[in-house]
Amino acid sequence: MFWKSKTASIPLESDPSIRRSYLSPNELVTRPAGDYITVVGDFFSYSAKNYGNDIAAYYRDVIDIVEETKMVPKSDGPGEDKKVWKYFTLSQPKPVTYNELDSTVTALTSALIKIGFTDPSSPIASRPRVSIYADTSLNWQIMSQTFARLGHVLTTAYTTLGEEGLLTSLDEPEVELVYCGEGQLELISKVIGKAQRVKWIIYDGDSKRIDQAFIQTISKIVEGRGGRILPLKELKQIGMDKPVTDLGPKPTENDLFCIMYTSGSTGTPKGVLLTHKNVISSIAGSNVMWGKHFRRSDLLLAYLPLTHILEQFLEFTLYFLGVPIAYGGIKTLLNDNVRNCDGDFIAYKPTLLPGVPAIYEMIRKGMVKKIHDAGSVVGTIFNIAIAGKQNLPWPFSTAIDKVLFAKVKAATGGRLRVAISGGGVLSLDTQKFLSTVLVELIQGYGLTETCGMATICTPQFSTMGSVGVIGPSCEVKLQDYPEAGYLSTNKPPRGEIYLRGPNEALTKETFTSDGWYKTGDIGQWNEDGSLSIIDRVKNLVKLSNGEYLALEKVESIYKHSNSVMMLCIVAPPYADRPIALVYPHEGNLRNRLKANGIVDDGGPKEWVSNLEIVSYLIGELRDEAKKGGLKGTELIKDVILTEEEWSPENGMLTPAMKLARKNISEKYEKEIAKAYGRNA
Repeated sequence: MFWKSKTASIPLESDPSIRRSYLSPNELVTRPAGDYITVVGDFFSYSAKNYGNDIAAYYRDVIDIVEETKMVPKSDGPGEDKKVWKYFTLSQPKPVTYNELDSTVTALTSALIKIGFTDPSSPIASRPRVSIYADTSLNWQIMSQTFARLGHVLTTAYTTLGEEGLLTSLDEPEVELVYCGEGQLELISKVIGKAQRVKWIIYDGDSKRIDQAFIQTISKIVEGRGGRILPLKELKQIGMDKPVTDLGPKPTENDLFCIMYTSGSTGTPKGVLLTHKNVISSIAGSNVMWGKHFRRSDLLLAYLPLTHILEQFLEFTLYFLGVPIAYGGIKTLLNDNVRNCDGDFIAYKPTLLPGVPAIYEMIRKGMVKKIHDAGSVVGTIFNIAIAGKQNLPWPFSTAIDKVLFAKVKAATGGRLRVAISGGGVLSLDTQKFLSTVLVELIQGYGLTETCGMATICTPQFSTMGSVGVIGPSCEVKLQDYPEAGYLSTNKPPRGEIYLRGPNEALTKETFTSDGWYKTGDIGQWNEDGSLSIIDRVKNLVKLSNGEYLALEKVESIYKHSNSVMMLCIVAPPYADRPIALVYPHEGNLRNRLKANGIVDDGGPKEWVSNLEIVSYLIGELRDEAKKGGLKGTELIKDVILTEEEWSPENGMLTPAMKLARKNISEKYEKEIAKAYGRNA
């Protein structure tokens, strides 16, 4: 760790309540490379000029899909049902150079003009809007760059959307062209008749695996509207055969780049309007902060949704810096998830890993399960080693790494050096555990409305629990929130985080008259000038006794329980104390029940009504509360076990893997009321 000779944030002389990054205290940066990059569509051409035939990215083709039938307990009674599980067989990683990426985008821009979708003589503002409805892949990014170069406003759609959500994402922004993956063609075929403005469908995938009935349905409708459906390979070939040099007017930095839909943690997703300047300013700030610390030999494993600002922010930064990106998938990361090939971790051996808190929690609890299964002796040694590594100096900590943690690191390719967590509050215990056992895990903080750039840890400032240094493209102040006692006069200073800068979106309803974006997050200035997130305004609830309860704060402590896979703290207006809705970590809870002599027959479905198991879990969670310093009205009143795992597919989690609080509360409304002795 570097010697901290400076404080991370500098108060402005004109108004000390406002702070800026120590890296750029006198100005907010807006351009990462002067006039060479003014709009998002400049990224690939800039990278090609600077890095040429160096490898820019890797991808893997799907060779086969292997189906395996397994028996699982019935959800509506005793017995078992057959369930088909699909596993991918993938190719070896295939490299692509910066020159090749730029040439592909050039071909695709020509093709969109040749097929009649883009009229190069038309003003940028009048060019039709487009949508990307596909899983994260290299072609996702290529299409994004193609649209940006031509000035088409991009809208994003999570692939977990149902029919209604997909239709809204196409109708509301008046989309005329959709790029999708082969797995999304079925749903498009169901909504295309109602999405009346859509005329063009470009799809990626293997025609041998695609049901031609979907193609025929879509083709009939879009051709009737004067458009076409065609595969990406064919579109690219059209552009290669008939290149076009005149693309018409170039977008300006003030033109819209994207309408990015948030994941909707508390309700209907909203479209955030991002200009080219917003994105470019964000990357300018990222470059000042991290340009010296990423290496050309690094490799980022890209698997988070590109519909989420965190993944886009990281990818744009690394393409600019010349750091290669390896495209994987959430379902193919580990060897257990693929057949007849290595998972993405082993195949790529990345050095950089992005993630969200829910994913890191799952990793930690999965590791705890494997440690327990290895026996009590191994578990004891492992726990001692963790404590020892945190306290012992080098070379003793290095020796522990080689002896006990080597297998853990090998499962992720053996080269990880930095993991980045964003998109929510990460448990301090989880950060410590994974930083000790796996890789240094740092946090960042950003929002869709700030293009991902608000704060991020750097090698100089990476204190556990901190989200790091203010980005040089924005400034921050903490606004008093007296209802809950969060004041700038607190020691340390606390308040709602307000952000301002050129990387902010055009969504004005949450801005103050003098340009501050009200994030709704409660922050704290740390002694070293870095920022920590300690709460969220909308997650502060007033209990019946008049006290405020910070839902995210108490959740971060309760969910450290290894017996818990997912946990949501709820407290209706009539509550005097909260209750916990819990989907258990089946393996870890079963181990704990056996260790305490409690019969563990069945699984989550049977445990829901087992009072002895619920009582045990209440006790375990209260123990975690005491360890975490919770007391009084922060202690849970009861636990409601759920039999269904929470996921984006069933609406309990957002596509960004955050708790969908409204959906969870509504689904378990009767159980919550019963726990408080009321009628729903």
